[in-house]
Amino acid sequence: MQTNNYLNVVGASSGASAGASSGSSGGGGLGSWSALIEVGINFGVSYLTAKSEGRKNEAFLRKMSELDTAQAEKLKKIISESATENAKTKAIIDFLNQEDIKKLEAERKRKKTFLLIGLGFTVVLLGIVFYKLNKQNG
Repeated sequence: MQTNNYLNVVGASSGASAGASSGSSGGGGLGSWSALIEVGINFGVSYLTAKSEGRKNEAFLRKMSELDTAQAEKLKKIISESATENAKTKAIIDFLNQEDIKKLEAERKRKKTFLLIGLGFTVVLLGIVFYKLNKQNG
C-alpha cells in the first residue's frame, strides 16, 4: 500500500493512504483535512498565476493592436522565422520592447526640443530686458 505524506495544520507530518479512506472510525482524520487544505492552496495559487498570465497576455495583445501596418508585418515576419513557441514569445517581447524604446526616445527628444525652445526664448527675453536697462542707465 502506497502512502503519501501531507503537512497537517499543526505542522506535523501525517500519513494518508492513497486510494483508501482516511479514517476507519467515522468523521475523517486530520490527514484528509490537510489534503483538502493543500488542494485549496494549490487551486488558489494556480488561479492567481492564471490571472497574472491573463493580464500579461492582454497587455501584449493591446500593444500588438497599437502597431501600424508596417510594424505588424515586420512582427509577423519575425514570428514566422521563429521555430519554437518560446522563441516566438521572446521575439514578440523583444519587438514590443524595441518599439517602446523608440517611442520613449521620441518623447525624450520632443521634450528636449521644447526645453531648448523655452531656454532660447528666455535668453532672448533676458537680452531684451538687459538691453533696455542698459539703454535707460546710460
